[in-house]
Amino acid sequence: LIDQNVKIDYKKLRYLMTIDNQLNGNFSRLKDLIENQEIVSDIVDSFPVEQLIDQENFISLLYYFGLLTIHNSEDGVYLLKIPNITIQKLMYGYIRSGFEDVNVFKIDMWLLQKNIRDMAFRGNWKPFFQFLSEQIDKQTGIRDYLNGEKVIQGFLLAYLNVVDYYITQSESEMNKGYSDIYMEPFMSKYPDLEYSYLIELKYVARGEYSEEVQQEKIQDAQEQLDQYVQSDRIQKSIASTKLIKIILVYKGWELIYCEEYL
Repeated sequence: LIDQNVKIDYKKLRYLMTIDNQLNGNFSRLKDLIENQEIVSDIVDSFPVEQLIDQENFISLLYYFGLLTIHNSEDGVYLLKIPNITIQKLMYGYIRSGFEDVNVFKIDMWLLQKNIRDMAFRGNWKPFFQFLSEQIDKQTGIRDYLNGEKVIQGFLLAYLNVVDYYITQSESEMNKGYSDIYMEPFMSKYPDLEYSYLIELKYVARGEYSEEVQQEKIQDAQEQLDQYVQSDRIQKSIASTKLIKIILVYKGWELIYCEEYL
């Protein structure tokens, strides 16, 4: 659970990421951090107030605010990581807020939450991805930010986390592999949850797309899902829910394949 007082304090970070109604370099650094789950940086001891928004100071601020912790250090720089899922969820919120603040991507959050609720309790998962895809098609400004598998994965995670039915994880180790997105049911809070999800995401650059490439991506995803579903972690954490395996294939920003793998 996210402490509401913590949310209010960290909300101030939004104003370090926009200038003249444009997203600045700090937003890009935050987005990269979420996509990679870590960053290598030095930590600045002090700097003037007027330099708060400077990119070289932004990572230090995240560290001082408790959004990052030191994992190890070498040659005078630090490997910094997001400490826990609570902080990760806060960061997803900053990404959504940043897009909204500069009118890059605004969506009906009530409808989005309803779609996730239908995923959780009815197994009706496809409308969530179709809704996001339709909004990307309509709001063309967001497309410039959606270039690459990791980027789209981070984007999906930002919007899958608007409600807390799931402990949503990315790149979790499962049976000698790493799953793209695992939506682990939050059973201790929602014991009546009916469905859990394992999602494999594939990306094809628009200039490299062909039907043959798409089929290769789908086959790769099927093999990976078969591998991950056998992991002890999945078997133990899905509890009484039904696990649905999903394959998503993106051609650039465009969702071209969205199907359950049976």
